[in-house]
Amino acid sequence: MRAPLPKDEAARLASLRQSHILNTAPEEAFDDLTRLAAHICEAPMALISLVDADRLWFKSRVGLMAREAAREDSFCAWAILEPGVLIVPDAATDERFSAHPFVTANPKIRFYAGAPLITSEGQALGTLCALDRKPRELRPEQAKALRALADAVVAQLELKRQRTELECALTEREQLEERLRQSEESIKRIEQKNTELARTNAMFRKRVVECQQTLEELKASEERYTLAMDGAHDGLWDWNLKTDEVYFSPRWKAMLGYEESEIGNSPQAWLSRVHPEEVEVVKAEITAHLKGLLPHFQNEHRVLHRDGTYRWMFARGLAVRDSSGAAYRLAGSQTDITRRREAEEQLLHEAFHDPLTGLPNRAMLMTRLKRSLSRVQHREDYLFAVLFLDVDRFKVVNDSLGHQVGDQLLIAMARRLEDSLRPGDMVARLGGDEFAIILDRLRAVSDATHAAERVQKDLMAPFNLNGHEVFTTASIGVALSVSEYERAEELIRDADTAMYRAKDQGRGRFELFDTGMHSRAVSLLQLETDLRRAIERKEFRVHYQPIVSLKNWSIMGFEALLRWHHPQHGVISPVEFIAVAEETGLIIPIGLWVLHESCRQMREWQWQFPADPPLFISVNLSGKQFSQPDLIERIQQILIETGLEAGSLKLEITESAIIENTELATDMLEQLKALGVRVSLDDFGTGYSSLSYLHRFPIDTLKIDRSFITRLDLPGKNSEIVHTIVTLARNLGMDVIAEGVETGEQIVKLDGMRCEYGQGYLFSKPLDGEAVKLLIEETYQRKPDRNVGAA
Repeated sequence: MRAPLPKDEAARLASLRQSHILNTAPEEAFDDLTRLAAHICEAPMALISLVDADRLWFKSRVGLMAREAAREDSFCAWAILEPGVLIVPDAATDERFSAHPFVTANPKIRFYAGAPLITSEGQALGTLCALDRKPRELRPEQAKALRALADAVVAQLELKRQRTELECALTEREQLEERLRQSEESIKRIEQKNTELARTNAMFRKRVVECQQTLEELKASEERYTLAMDGAHDGLWDWNLKTDEVYFSPRWKAMLGYEESEIGNSPQAWLSRVHPEEVEVVKAEITAHLKGLLPHFQNEHRVLHRDGTYRWMFARGLAVRDSSGAAYRLAGSQTDITRRREAEEQLLHEAFHDPLTGLPNRAMLMTRLKRSLSRVQHREDYLFAVLFLDVDRFKVVNDSLGHQVGDQLLIAMARRLEDSLRPGDMVARLGGDEFAIILDRLRAVSDATHAAERVQKDLMAPFNLNGHEVFTTASIGVALSVSEYERAEELIRDADTAMYRAKDQGRGRFELFDTGMHSRAVSLLQLETDLRRAIERKEFRVHYQPIVSLKNWSIMGFEALLRWHHPQHGVISPVEFIAVAEETGLIIPIGLWVLHESCRQMREWQWQFPADPPLFISVNLSGKQFSQPDLIERIQQILIETGLEAGSLKLEITESAIIENTELATDMLEQLKALGVRVSLDDFGTGYSSLSYLHRFPIDTLKIDRSFITRLDLPGKNSEIVHTIVTLARNLGMDVIAEGVETGEQIVKLDGMRCEYGQGYLFSKPLDGEAVKLLIEETYQRKPDRNVGAA
């Protein structure tokens, strides 16, 4: 699709011509802005693209070789039609650009984000754009930064145009002055030869006419020069060094809030208003240029406005010299660059500060840490510490009260952390709910621990957020500076390791890093590496624990339990590696392998030992597996490959997997129900909201957590709780399995409560496949009707 022309296309093209930018050589100022745009937008390519009548001409480019391209159906031709940033997430699917050569062939652009270069007259000359070879999105803060950089490009374009016009005007004026000087000399010669001119009257009249024409041309040029000065956006000035008088144009004076008659013509009218911190530099650079040490005068400085504020100005000038090289005039311009400087300062602030809390970000923290580590290398008595904070149960606040309240909590915590620190200390937000603090110039280790205690105490006070009173704690890791470290990342790693140790110890506390923590972290990393290899080396085994009917002690099915046979460390319990598998995502392939192996084994046992009803297999499903979008297809495929009936498979899920996303859980459980697979709710009774969710989901079985069964023989309300769960399940049409059955007294009580099934060491410990086969054979042969008999 070809982009329509802007309504004011002729005026827009005229403005582009007047900018004197087309077909000019590369300039560092524009290239810096282009590189910054690519960096902020995290894109491999960026352009300053000027939209001519039938082409795009690239003033600056990063990651692209072409200097220009056809305007027809280009991205930038569409971008100049919009006031905001044009974002094309995937050009291949956008009918406007899918056939563009830059999309179908090299450089194969898929993502585009372009901010129009809009002049102060409202004309869009082109775009500042970022491009990528892969489809993606642009974050809001990146779009905002791209827009600010586009304004900086426009400022540079405006500055270049005004500089060109000024140089042309000065050249024209000098030429006119030379012509005037020559005319004056001609008139002088005419006067000296008056007697001769009287004899040649005709020639005299002709020369007079020529002089009059010259004077008229000079007058017209002077008028054009005056109009150029009055119409320029810059304030012009002309310093006569012989008389020490300065002509300031009306525009120059208006920039500072004054009328034309309110500022005199002395150099002090300018220099006295320059900021005290910069006036000496301005004077020094003027002097250096007049002495020929600098090719021109150029300086950015602040000048006092009439309203009492300082405005950033860009002043530049060029000396006019006589034949001996001595300067007798200095003329130049002054441009108000306050908006550009503010935009640059804002960009710099955003690059080193967190947009939500206003705290320093990770980049600034690492810069400060490197400086502190450098001091440690040179001063033996210098000591500092790093505190790594993670908000406990922050996800609960987000999920229950919403992300807006979660953001308010982070902002309030940031302010409270700032208030708890000493001058010279620093707090930064690393992202999410993680903060870091640098405690500077400590006298002893106890200063760091006391600071951690103070921070925890301050954070324990409630936060009032939109009428919600929120209590929270933080887990803190403390790492002290050591001279052996040269990289800031090593200190952050130590503090992070100590923080995780604090979480493992119960949260809401702090831990001081020691080398043992690092060793444990390394061991955990090795465990992850071994876990990945375990899949390839087939080191996993499935053991099976019987699930028994409490009416006749018949084996009804088995729960599949994973075991890891490590080649060096022997059998490793799931307690030691399941958390790592969950965190790394390895639980997905491991879980699918367990499911496939268990279904295959159960179908083999059903064929060898037919029973009515047939034996079933119960397999645990992790929260990550449960949230996989292709879970139903995977289960269906496994059932087809192994030949196991869906009704013989029971999937055990935990309450947390359900309540993390109730809408997804409802849909997933209904699909499992439609497939014929049964669902068991594992560890029931330990969750805070179990009862409120039971009626909402199609659950077939409740498994009472072993912690209740273990305490069933003890005095207290445990017996009443178990009885209530059994009664509730029966009323809802669900089966009940008691886990962890180990004594006959527990069997008696459970049977009295009409609990149907039990599982535990009283019946059998988990067994490998061969042992289970022998167990089934033994019970199968003892059963007259050939069903699986008592365990």
